[in-house]
Amino acid sequence: MREPTDKLLDLIYDAATDETLWAAALIEMAHLTASQGGVMFGLDHRRANVTFTFNGGMSGEHHRIFRERHFVNPFSAHMLRVPVGGFVQSAEFMSLPELKRTAFYDEVLGPQETAHNFMVPLAAKPDFQVAFNFCRNERQGPFEAHELKFFSRIFPHLRRSLLLGSRLDGYKALQSAEFHVLDRLAIGMILLDRAARVVFANAAARAVTGDGGPLRLRNSVVTAARATHAQKMEQLIQAALRNVPVASMSIPHPQDGRLLTLLASSIRSRDVDRFGGLGMHDVAAMLVVFDPARPLDIPPERIMDAYGLTLAEARVALCAASGASVPETARRLNISANTVKTHLRRVFAKTGVSRQSELARLITLIGLVRAEGDGA
Repeated sequence: MREPTDKLLDLIYDAATDETLWAAALIEMAHLTASQGGVMFGLDHRRANVTFTFNGGMSGEHHRIFRERHFVNPFSAHMLRVPVGGFVQSAEFMSLPELKRTAFYDEVLGPQETAHNFMVPLAAKPDFQVAFNFCRNERQGPFEAHELKFFSRIFPHLRRSLLLGSRLDGYKALQSAEFHVLDRLAIGMILLDRAARVVFANAAARAVTGDGGPLRLRNSVVTAARATHAQKMEQLIQAALRNVPVASMSIPHPQDGRLLTLLASSIRSRDVDRFGGLGMHDVAAMLVVFDPARPLDIPPERIMDAYGLTLAEARVALCAASGASVPETARRLNISANTVKTHLRRVFAKTGVSRQSELARLITLIGLVRAEGDGA
């Protein structure tokens, strides 16, 4: 009887963080049990769909045929009733002569000369199963008792790795969703690791780090475009990395001298730190870049929906919130000054503000989140 090798155990647990290693692990198990190969797959029985596959040594073309035409087959119908950890050989519920009379054998198993299958559910939820399937030809014969004992010893490792990988995928999906949310902000957000290297910069931040902008982002390092501000910005970042709650500075824009505000804050997350070595970035600080003078491209529909404004009122509100006077708003929108005043009175009443500066703050807050597909 063969024991699980260190090589195999390393492959199984490394597959939790790199699923491409499952194929190598299955091939190693086939070698240790003198088998053709093995397959691990997720089965969505409600939708009759194979959600994922890891193939170790079997035919990819015939597995495609299985997915397309033979999701329901003599094996799946039986295994749906088998609990997690239940070891089953195909001959236990269908003899080889009976199997050979099925279309499943003709199109999937026969072309691969597969005659004997060993199967076990690794995990299950209602209408969903993760199954583990190993194959042998007629010459190799059914799996014997010592080989089944090998699989019984390897089963806990397979299950732990599979569940750990699923949990890590959840953390990674959550991180990806969080980054997507940050990318929707109209203010710049830059995340830094403990070495002050950029982990993530959202669209608004990237817009001020391009040519002619006040910041530079090169080789995962962010700094001020002008040397006179670069040292102070480095001190700002280092303060955040030393756990200073919030530090700030201003940087003039090279093009027109308008001041941008930079806020730096420390970040501590035990969950992020814990998975830092698994491709989850070790985020330690956050830079917020705010340009008070940068116009916010807010669709009129957004404030129409929020406050029940008409399209004409929304256009006046956006123009007035940008700092334009009544005559300038009238000129931009090609309407009379009296019409602008009438619309503003209605806007103030509907939004609950009493002056133009309050309206500007309100609309600025609405504009902090960009709609899907908006430019940076």
